[in-house]
Amino acid sequence: MHRYPGPGFNGGNMLYGMFGFIGTLVLLGLLALFVIYLVKRSKGKAGKPGGFGHAQPHRPPMPPAVQILDERLARGEIEVEDYMTRKAALLGSAGPVANEWTPQPPPADTPPTDETKVDPAG
Repeated sequence: MHRYPGPGFNGGNMLYGMFGFIGTLVLLGLLALFVIYLVKRSKGKAGKPGGFGHAQPHRPPMPPAVQILDERLARGEIEVEDYMTRKAALLGSAGPVANEWTPQPPPADTPPTDETKVDPAG
């Protein structure tokens, strides 16, 4: 009978075990690379039609003149009526669009009435 050197060294079990360990590491590495590839690919398609992300609805850009007009109204350089007239002229309509938000003039500074006064004593 032929003897092998020591327990567990029967015919190359150690060699098979080493290749099994290295093979498992290679397989896990390939799996990790595949997952990274899929993540990068999905990020590239996010926001595009047919991609994985939610596509934003297409909204035509506002003309630069309307943006400037909006900014002037926000800074208080023009009145609301003037804003509406100029915006209608820029957009080529006869008046404000029915579904569009219409800015309201700020409330006039009125002194508080007895009903709106707060009693500090409670």
